[in-house]
Amino acid sequence: MYAKKKISIKKILIICGIVVGAIVLLVVLFFGFIMLTEFKPEERTTLTVEGNDEEFEGTYFDIVTLNTGYAGLSEDVDFFMDGGEGVNPESKEKVQENITGINGTLDLFDPDFYFLQEVDKDSSRSYHIDETTEFKSSYSTRVYAQNFVCNWVPSPVMHMIGKVDSGIMTLSKHKISSAERISLPVNISWPKRMFMLKRCMLVSRVPIKDSDKELVLVNFHLEAYDDKKTTQEQTEVVMNFIKSEYDKGNYVLAGGDFNMSFPGMANAFPYIEGDIWRAGKLSNDMLPEGFKFAYDTAVPTCRVLNAPFTSLTENQLYAIDGFILSPNLELDFIAAVNGNFRYTDHNPVYMRVKFVEE
Repeated sequence: MYAKKKISIKKILIICGIVVGAIVLLVVLFFGFIMLTEFKPEERTTLTVEGNDEEFEGTYFDIVTLNTGYAGLSEDVDFFMDGGEGVNPESKEKVQENITGINGTLDLFDPDFYFLQEVDKDSSRSYHIDETTEFKSSYSTRVYAQNFVCNWVPSPVMHMIGKVDSGIMTLSKHKISSAERISLPVNISWPKRMFMLKRCMLVSRVPIKDSDKELVLVNFHLEAYDDKKTTQEQTEVVMNFIKSEYDKGNYVLAGGDFNMSFPGMANAFPYIEGDIWRAGKLSNDMLPEGFKFAYDTAVPTCRVLNAPFTSLTENQLYAIDGFILSPNLELDFIAAVNGNFRYTDHNPVYMRVKFVEE
């Protein structure tokens, strides 16, 4: 019989050192890769406009805004950043089911324009389905702006989000002469900044037949998880921009997901206790002179994802999706449509607007 060789402490330390060194090297390589490939958009970027429909003609137009939740935030899920535990949808089939359901919801309307937020182009969380081609494919004029691009989001540790390529999209029945991505302020420090959204405005210019004015459409999805300073700075950039366009003589409509409750709506729905996501607050004094908010005062447009949806009285709800109108636009009708958050964590908001002469 041979005697068993004893492993020396020195060898154990060497093995441990190799293991630790390999882990450190992998972490360094990972962060190096993320740094080299970090999404760093310019302050202003010209965007490609797909399609080329006829110029707009008329005295009214209508529009719908909806945060699609990348077709992954249906009624049966929660999300870890809102106080829940969920991360990614359970399957590709579920995402496709949600896309079909969202399209069915959007088919309730036939507006001149759509503002869509959280539209994935090539993301792990939506199983790499190109949602930019899936949503309302019947609208040939389309503009897309990236606002969340990262080759791998390592959060949360045990169930990572993975690759994300996502953005906001504007659809139109009418000609868009040009479109631009305008970056919004980001105050997130390194290294967290590399894995977070780089939010923006998607500005689309719609020529009006027999007029020297343009209808300027501003689609956005404002900050949700950073500090109040970022929210304030982003809001100021939006307000300054829409005022500058109105001062040029244009009609201006801005909107989407504000991630803030509209004036008078902060306490409109049941308050749920707990450590969950809280929406900020909008006030009328944020607006340039003569501008006005447009929103539904009766129907919630968003649910907090701390738990799956059960009812309108048991979940934390907010009204955070809507619009801003320049003084030369008049609200004719607006309504949020309650879909009980079946396919996404937001409800669509429909609005009809009239051009007015000043």
